[in-house]
Amino acid sequence: MAERIQGIDVARYQGEPDWGQVRGAGYAFTYIKATEGIGYVSPVLDSQLGGARGAGMVTGLYHFARPDTNGPEQEAADFAGQLGRLDSAAPGNLPPCLDIETDAPNLGAWVKGFIDAIRGHTGRNEVVVYASASWFADKLGTDGWVDPGVTLWVAHYGRNPGEPGYLTDRVGLHQYASDGQVPGIAGNTDLNVSMVPLEALTGGGGAPPPPPPPREETYVVQPGDTLSEIAGRFGVPAEAIAQANGISDPDLIYVGQVLKIPR
Repeated sequence: MAERIQGIDVARYQGEPDWGQVRGAGYAFTYIKATEGIGYVSPVLDSQLGGARGAGMVTGLYHFARPDTNGPEQEAADFAGQLGRLDSAAPGNLPPCLDIETDAPNLGAWVKGFIDAIRGHTGRNEVVVYASASWFADKLGTDGWVDPGVTLWVAHYGRNPGEPGYLTDRVGLHQYASDGQVPGIAGNTDLNVSMVPLEALTGGGGAPPPPPPPREETYVVQPGDTLSEIAGRFGVPAEAIAQANGISDPDLIYVGQVLKIPR
């Protein structure tokens, strides 16, 4: 049996993991949600990625597709902006990943458009596409877009790790549970195995890139946020955040606004 390398994937629901505990428990890689649709950036993206890299995890970013509302080229451009900002598209990282689980007409064509666009933005041929076993089999028209640069990540629960019900020579990752209990993370976490050596995915020997140089912390305003709540979350006076961002009226912040968090 081929080697099964343990990994997880996380989004804002997993908060701020203790990545040292995660790595110590034997999890070698992680995919981190970066973006969704157009205009949404996970508020914990930077902290999750920095922590995972610092703990020696092999990392990659994923984009949650909204083909029901947007074109693939727009979404690829949005995702590529975060990949570039965080140096997460280059070899040494897991390939950029498209998470496709929202239904829409002509899904296969949408996926192909996204893959073509993200390759154009990043210059990297390797791409991962995530979906359920049944979607790969019935909805996504894989013959139209799977090529040697595409790795498939199959979600299929209740199966032995590394044995999803949809299995071809392009399947490299299996998400086998959504209710995993992982040291260092409160609540449920998705569990995965890589069915191929990580260096076959990263193209960089499997070693994570060095952590990026320190930079000013930022936060993306989410629906329902207030400046005082954001300030409390970071332990910084609301007045300091307002001053750092040139905000004269603390009630006038807007969803999607990128706030500098002074330290």
